Amino acid sequence: MIDNIKTILGSLVGKHKPSDSTVSATLLVKNLPGDEYYTTLIEVIKAVSKINKDATVTLKDRISTLLYVDSQSVGMHSKLCSEFLRGSPRSKSFLPSILSYWTELSNGYQLCLRQMHSAKNFVVDSNIELATARALHHQLSLVKWSALRYIAAEGNTWQQAYHLYQFAEQEQFHTKRIALYDRLNSSISPEELLIQAAMLHLAQTDNLLPQEIEAIHLLLERLVEGVQLELQATQSEFQYVINLDMPAAPQLLRRGVLGKGCRYWSGDHVVNRLADLILDFDQGIPEAFARALPEMSLELWRDMLQKLSTRWSQDGGKSMRRHERLSSTGQARVEVGFERIAHHLKVNRTLPLGDDNLVPEWRVNDTSEVGMGLIYIGRAVESLIIGRSIWVSQKDRPNQLGIIRRVQRLPEGGTRIGVELLGSLPLPVILSENEREAISNHNGLYITQTNAQKGKRVFIVPKSFAKPGKLLNFLANGKSYQIRISSVISQFEDCHQVEFETLERLSD
Repeated sequence: MIDNIKTILGSLVGKHKPSDSTVSATLLVKNLPGDEYYTTLIEVIKAVSKINKDATVTLKDRISTLLYVDSQSVGMHSKLCSEFLRGSPRSKSFLPSILSYWTELSNGYQLCLRQMHSAKNFVVDSNIELATARALHHQLSLVKWSALRYIAAEGNTWQQAYHLYQFAEQEQFHTKRIALYDRLNSSISPEELLIQAAMLHLAQTDNLLPQEIEAIHLLLERLVEGVQLELQATQSEFQYVINLDMPAAPQLLRRGVLGKGCRYWSGDHVVNRLADLILDFDQGIPEAFARALPEMSLELWRDMLQKLSTRWSQDGGKSMRRHERLSSTGQARVEVGFERIAHHLKVNRTLPLGDDNLVPEWRVNDTSEVGMGLIYIGRAVESLIIGRSIWVSQKDRPNQLGIIRRVQRLPEGGTRIGVELLGSLPLPVILSENEREAISNHNGLYITQTNAQKGKRVFIVPKSFAKPGKLLNFLANGKSYQIRISSVISQFEDCHQVEFETLERLSD
C-alpha cells in the first residue's frame, strides 16, 4: 500500500501537463488510506518537498497541486496534532511530521508568490488569496507550536509571516475573510490570523500548561474579531505593536517604537471582550468551549482568564511581581517528579551533599523569597513539565521542594526553569490505605510547619489518595499514625497537596 502511495504522490512532481496533475490528484484522493494516516502524511510531506525543489513546475500546476494536497491531507494532520496534545502512545514521534507539514506547505505557497511576482503582468486571483492565507496560517501555526513546546519562535518565523501579511495588505485583501478549508465551515482574514498569533505570544505562554495555550488560541477566535491593525498609534490606554520590517515578535507599545513597517492595535478592545467572557464563565463553561476542550475544568478556565486579564494589561503584568529576584550562581542536585523525589530522599536522606554530588547540568540562576530560577543544559527536557514537583539541593543550604511554574527553552541552548517553593527539608513518609486486605505502601512527602514556605505544614500525596474523608496510615521516623484527609489544597501535575487530621497514634 505504501509503495502505491509513493508512486501516486511521485507523479505529482516534475514536468507534467495540467491534465496529468488533475489525474494524479484524483488518484491521490482515492488511495489515501485513513488507517495509515501517519505514514501517508510523511509521504505527502516528501512529495511537497520535491515539488518545492522542482523549478520546472509551472505556477498554475504548483499552486493547484499544493492547494489540493493541503485540502486532502489536513484531516490527517489534524489527527496527529490531536493525538500529540492528548499524549497518545507514540505521539512524541509525530512532532517532526507535524512541523514539517506546515513548513513545507508554507514554503511552497511562498514559492508560488515569488513565481507570480516574476511574471510581467500577474493577477491576484482567488487561488493566490487562498494560498497566501494558508501560508500565513501555517507559518503562524509554527509560532503556536513553538509556544506549546516552550520555545520562543525564531525571528525568521515571524519575518516570513510578516512578509505574507504585507503582500495581502499591498493587494488589499488583508481584511477579507477567507475560508481556509471547506471542512472547517468558517473563515478568517489574514489580519485576524496575525493578531491572534500576536496576542497568544503576548499571553506569556512560558508558564502556561499546553491545554491552556490551546484554550487561549480558541478564545482568540472570538476576542480579536473586529480588531484592526492601524498605521498610526491612537490615544487609547495601551497598545500593541508589530514591526513588519523586523524579525521580532509583537510587543507592548513603548516610547520610540515607530517606523513605516509598524502596525498598531488597541488592547482595550481585547481586554473588554475578555471581561465579558469572564462573566460568561461565572455561569459555567460556555458550550462551545466545553465541547472543544473537555479536559479543562471550570476552575482552570477561570484561573487562566484572570492570568490573561493581567498579562494583556497596560504594563503586561509586571506590576504583579511581589518579590524581588536576586542573582545567584552555583551548581545544584535536582530531582524532578514526585516518585523520583520520594525515592531519592528515602535512599539518600542521610548522605551529605558534597561537590561530587552536584550535577553540572543544573545551575541556580536567581532566587527570591518564594521561588528560584534554574538553568538546565541537559537533554532530558521531557520531564520538565509545568505543575510537576521538583527538589533542589545546593551545597551548604537546606534542600528545597517546589513546583515547576515556568519553562523556557533558550535559543542558545539549555532550558530556563522557574520554581515556586513549597518549603525546605521535605521528609519522605510511607502511606498505606486503611484496609486489612491487599495493603500496599505508597510514597508521601511532608514538610513541617517550621520549614514550610507559608508557615503551614505541607503534605504531598499521590493523586489517588487526595480524597476528603480518606483514611490512611502515616509512617515517618519510625512512628505510625492513622490520619484522615480533610481537604485538597492544590492539584499539581504529578501529585496533590492535601490537609489532614490525625486520628490516633498506632503501635510502632
